[in-house]
Amino acid sequence: MKLFNDIKEILIKDKKLLLLTNAYYFGLVIAGAIIALIFPQAQLYMLDMAQTGLSSGPLSGVSTAYASGNVLYAAAVTFVTNLFLGTIIEITLPSLIIPIWAPIMGFIRALMWGIMLIVPVPGVLPLKSLLPHYITILLEGEAYVVAIFACLRQVKVLLGLGSMPKEQRLKAYLKAIVDNVKLLAMVALILAVAALYEAWEVMFFAGILK
Repeated sequence: MKLFNDIKEILIKDKKLLLLTNAYYFGLVIAGAIIALIFPQAQLYMLDMAQTGLSSGPLSGVSTAYASGNVLYAAAVTFVTNLFLGTIIEITLPSLIIPIWAPIMGFIRALMWGIMLIVPVPGVLPLKSLLPHYITILLEGEAYVVAIFACLRQVKVLLGLGSMPKEQRLKAYLKAIVDNVKLLAMVALILAVAALYEAWEVMFFAGILK
């Protein structure tokens, strides 16, 4: 209950930053979709790269899990991949070394999603497959928004350090890091819901659901 209250307090305190982070991330997804409309070859190229990564790259395990037809197994693999690789390793930890890393990673990911996964491609990415997947994009995207938001709060503290008494600076930054860890619980919850839905959605519409 304390963790829930702490997270609620963080979100209320910095709700404007959270809203701006949402606008930033999903705005980039829309920008990516516009790029795909103008340059359809860019979308095809990135879809081909993604397919290669799923078949033989570091994400091949995810592809294997989905081929099994087992929703819970695929959801578990998706959740672990998205939480540890997609969030902690690619967003949270690098931001401790490079404070502005999170929005940079968010820029890359959101733009790629927009280019690849919004505009239908006849025979490759039909609308009937994309429509249910938009929910996955919203859920998983919101999880990454919260992760980026948590890291931006650390940047906010760093930018305000000059106005703080010296004895409070380290304490304020460490608190922002602790808050980041607390927000990871929220990220994990959203990713768990997203993973369950995505596993069901992909298998159901692919006709491999067991």
